[in-house]
Amino acid sequence: MSALACPLCGQQVPATRQGMARHQRADGALCPPEAAAGLNTPAFGCLAYVASVVAGIGSTSWTVFWVCLAAASGAVVWKAGFSPAARVAAADRRAIEVVERAAAGAASVTPPARDIESEARQLLAELPPLGATIEDSIAACVARLRRWDSKPLEVRFTKLARAHVAADEWILGVATGPERGTGNASQALVIVTDRAVVVKDRDVVYRDEAPDTQPGEYGFLGSGPRVFTFSDNHGLDVALAAREFAAAKRRTVAVPSGRPPERLLREARDGELVAVEWMRYLGFEDAAATPVGADGGIDVTSARAVAQVKMEAKATGRPVVQQLHGVAVNEGKTGVFFSLAGYTPQARTWAQTSGTVLFRFDLQGAAEPVNALAHELLAAADARSAR
Repeated sequence: MSALACPLCGQQVPATRQGMARHQRADGALCPPEAAAGLNTPAFGCLAYVASVVAGIGSTSWTVFWVCLAAASGAVVWKAGFSPAARVAAADRRAIEVVERAAAGAASVTPPARDIESEARQLLAELPPLGATIEDSIAACVARLRRWDSKPLEVRFTKLARAHVAADEWILGVATGPERGTGNASQALVIVTDRAVVVKDRDVVYRDEAPDTQPGEYGFLGSGPRVFTFSDNHGLDVALAAREFAAAKRRTVAVPSGRPPERLLREARDGELVAVEWMRYLGFEDAAATPVGADGGIDVTSARAVAQVKMEAKATGRPVVQQLHGVAVNEGKTGVFFSLAGYTPQARTWAQTSGTVLFRFDLQGAAEPVNALAHELLAAADARSAR
C-alpha cells in the first residue's frame, strides 16, 4: 500500500482516505495536537465575528467595527488555509488522489492470457462421456451458453441432434447465430461434435466436416454463409479446441481385447452404439455410426464394411437384407446386419448365398451369429482376442 508523509510530524501514514486522520507520532503523542484539532474552522469563525461585532458596538465607532470585522475575516482565512487541520485536509486529498491513481493503474493491467488448451481438456472432463444420451449431452452444452431462458433452445438442439448427429459422436458444444426475423426460431443453430459440425438455418440442415474457424478474442466459426461468433456464444472457442483433442483421442483408442460388455438397450441410438462396438471387435477398427436421416439405410460404416441395425419387434425380411447388400456391393465393402428380432428363413437363405453377415442381439447388447459367415467372423475375432 502507498504511504505519505504527514505534513505536521513527518510520520509515514497509509495513503488511504483515512490515512491522514489522527495518528500517533514517534513520541507516542497524537497528531495533530489537541490544541490544533480542538476548535474547528466554523466555530472559530463564529467566535471571531461575534467578537468583532461586540467590539464595534462597545466602542460606538464604525471605524473600530470595520477594523475588527476585517481582522476576524483574516483570522478565519488563516484558520481555514494555514492551520494544522487545513494542512491535514490537503494531505488527505493528496492521499485520495494517490489511491485513485493506483486503482486506475490496476484496472489498466492486461489480464493474463487464456490457456485455451487447458480449458478444452477441462471441458472434455466435465461433459457427459461419449455414448451418453442426447438429452444429457445437449443439456450440458446449452447450460454453458449462459442464456436466461434456455429451455426452448434445448428442445431445438435436441431435435436437431437426434436427426443429424451420429450415435457415437461426442457432442462438445452448441451455438446460435444472429436472428433473421422475429422469434428465437429464426436463429441459426450449430452443434459441434468431435467429427463435424451440424448446421441448421431455418429449413436448411447440413453437416460440415471442415468448417472455417478463426481463433482469438473476436474469433468465429464459419460454415458457408453462416457465421457463429465467439462473443455471442460463450464457450464456442473452447468447444472447437476440444474437438481437436477429442478427434485425436478417438484415433488412439485401442481395439477392444474382449467382447463388448453388455448394456441395456433403451432406444435405437443404444443399438447403434452396440453395433459400433461389435464391428470394432470383429476387426473393423474404424467403424463409426452414421448420422440419422442421411445414412441411406446404413447405421455403421468403416473402410471395409457397412452395417445396418434393426430394433423392431418383427423378424427382418429379405428385402431389407437385399437393400444392405446392394449398398455394400456398390461401395465394395462387406455387409453386416444386426437385428433384435432375428430374420425370416428367406432372409437367412438369401444372405448366405449373397455373402451378407447376419447377427442377432438382445436387449442387453449381447450379439450371436446367425449364419455361417457370422460364425467365421466372430471366431476369428475371438482368436485374436485370446492371443
